[in-house]
Amino acid sequence: MLWLGGAALAAPAEVPEVPAHVEAARSRVDWAIAGREAVGVLSDYLRVDTRNPPGDEDRGVAFLGELLDREGIPWERLELAPGRASLVARVEGSGAAPPLCLMHHIDVVDAEADKWPAGQGPLSGAVADGAVWGRGALDMKGMGVLEVLTAAWLRRLEVPLDRDVVLLAVADEEVDNLGARQLAEPEVWARIGCDHLINEGGIGIRDALFEGQAVHAISVAEKGVLWVDLVAQGRAGHGSVPEPEEEAPSRLLAAMDRMARYKPRYRADDAVYELLARVGEQKGGLTGAVLRSRLGVRTLAWGKLKANPTTRATLHDTVHLTGMAGGSAPNVVPSEVSATYDCRLLPGTAPEAQLARLQRLIRKEEGVSLRVRSQESANGSAIDDPLYRILAQYAVEGRPDAVAGPLLSVGFTDSILLRPLGVAAYGYVPFEVSPEVAETMHGHGERVPVDQVEEGLRRLFSMVVAFAGTP
Repeated sequence: MLWLGGAALAAPAEVPEVPAHVEAARSRVDWAIAGREAVGVLSDYLRVDTRNPPGDEDRGVAFLGELLDREGIPWERLELAPGRASLVARVEGSGAAPPLCLMHHIDVVDAEADKWPAGQGPLSGAVADGAVWGRGALDMKGMGVLEVLTAAWLRRLEVPLDRDVVLLAVADEEVDNLGARQLAEPEVWARIGCDHLINEGGIGIRDALFEGQAVHAISVAEKGVLWVDLVAQGRAGHGSVPEPEEEAPSRLLAAMDRMARYKPRYRADDAVYELLARVGEQKGGLTGAVLRSRLGVRTLAWGKLKANPTTRATLHDTVHLTGMAGGSAPNVVPSEVSATYDCRLLPGTAPEAQLARLQRLIRKEEGVSLRVRSQESANGSAIDDPLYRILAQYAVEGRPDAVAGPLLSVGFTDSILLRPLGVAAYGYVPFEVSPEVAETMHGHGERVPVDQVEEGLRRLFSMVVAFAGTP
């Protein structure tokens, strides 16, 4: 008999009923027609070149502005820099409750076009092989289209709302988060006034942990970040005369060796245990019982979690070498060289504490120091929140083979800048994709299945009406 002490097994979750006002609103939409409209809009949006750098998000603002004008939804442009801007739009409610924000970023990362299928490149917006192709299909113009069309259907149907629904399409998420930083300025955020926000972070993945089971992860927290340069300085000279003890490259190598000795301390955030409990509840049997017990996870599932790079990253603070810079010619010894590290920090680890830990590692190396590029503390939002519960309900509505649960995101999004303002922010893109398709985010051949554009629109519309609509 297997003893599963520790935390009590998670009780089976009751399936909540769909409120009458949600069913009434969505029954008035022909979702097949709405889905085709969304596919067409996404195809066009993906053709708008907003690769960052340089961004050129003004092009995206103009595209979205035309859509909103056709729907009679007022919007404003927030200039960030020449050619760069964010957009704020609003569907008004009664004001009985604070607004709900729907957020996406306009910019996308660059792409190696020659590595994509012919005719289905990063700026093609091609609809082929059952998918919509282009950089941003998943990250995150696809979500942006769902948000704009959700607002459009609220307006078209004149859905009664207790809350304003505010669209935030922001610049520069992929590089410096300057668009979100602009929104977070007190005088700007005071005009927006949202207390809840839906953004990127989680998504539905088929066969994520077990074959035949889809896991819809909702990001409730994000690891903090500490970006540092390990800088070595030394004597400049000619490459033909080695003096390794005095030279920056040799000093950098010695310091990098010490950085590589960093020993992570493994621990799981509450969100990790909760997601596994939800997976176990749906899975059932002995495996399900193990996943529903914290002790069972630590004793029997810990090894498998650590074996997967993504799940392992949720269990400890990471120190990741991501680049090096320095010399300009083979025969010149530079006076300064550097290596860049991306450190992601669990809730409870302050950036200052991690920096001190790294400084202790290299303290014996002469001429070496750490230079901070950027830092943000981890933060999160409560699982015991009505918006989280609504997201979890409609993510898997009518799906006995699917489960929704909270996620500690190993990356960070613009939400990390807005939670300190008192915003309950959750990350969920309402698509369900295979692991192969999920891996195209920031990769080659990024795409979203056509059927998921329709399904995603129905999910998001249901969520927004359930939370912001008037019962």
